[in-house]
Amino acid sequence: MRLVLINNLFDNCCMIVYLLFMAEQVTLSNIQEQLIAALEKSKVASKTLEDARAKLAPLEAKAAEAQEAVSQLMNEYNRLTGNVRGTGARTARGRKYSQTPESKVAAQEKRTYTRAINNGASEAEAKKIAKEAGRALAAKLGVK
Repeated sequence: MRLVLINNLFDNCCMIVYLLFMAEQVTLSNIQEQLIAALEKSKVASKTLEDARAKLAPLEAKAAEAQEAVSQLMNEYNRLTGNVRGTGARTARGRKYSQTPESKVAAQEKRTYTRAINNGASEAEAKKIAKEAGRALAAKLGVK
């Protein structure tokens, strides 16, 4: 409906321009009559367009609310089924890859283990510290 109204407005404008260029062949009074008629048609088309927009606005709001509800339900479903997408990360070359919560926990364990070894802890102590850090992050992310 919007396209039809916009098309009508465009046609009216084109007609006005055409009339202005054909001024040599048509009398001034005839041009004025046609211009007034075109302006009246333009007013009617503008009024119709405004009415259509007024009727469409509540429907657009309802559609946006419904879409938001669907998005929330899909997110809840994915969270409950464990089908959660990891946060996006990028490689050094700019390619995207997914970081799942499980990979984040594993990386945290490895970092903590390496730090503990570098700080002079024994291997057994480092493994214990790494496991504790992994459990803490897993609890925070809701994994395992």
